[in-house]
Amino acid sequence: MRKTTKGKDFGAAVVITILVAALMLLLTAALVIGYFGGSTDGLATAIIFFCALMYLAVAVGVVVALWQRWKEIQGGEEDEAKKY
Repeated sequence: MRKTTKGKDFGAAVVITILVAALMLLLTAALVIGYFGGSTDGLATAIIFFCALMYLAVAVGVVVALWQRWKEIQGGEEDEAKKY
């Protein structure tokens, strides 16, 4: 088991973030495009847009979490965690 993560690559987190955000954006696009391809109803439109906003919230949340983690690593959080 390694004793430190110093010098380790941050690339895996970036790749996963890009994949999750892209998947959520594709799901949102498919949901909206698929819905408007047929007949539209007021309540169904509200539900579709709510689901689309939830997908977008997940995408934004993943990017924000990556940004916060990047700031923690830049601030030396990795070295602080070794004390415990």
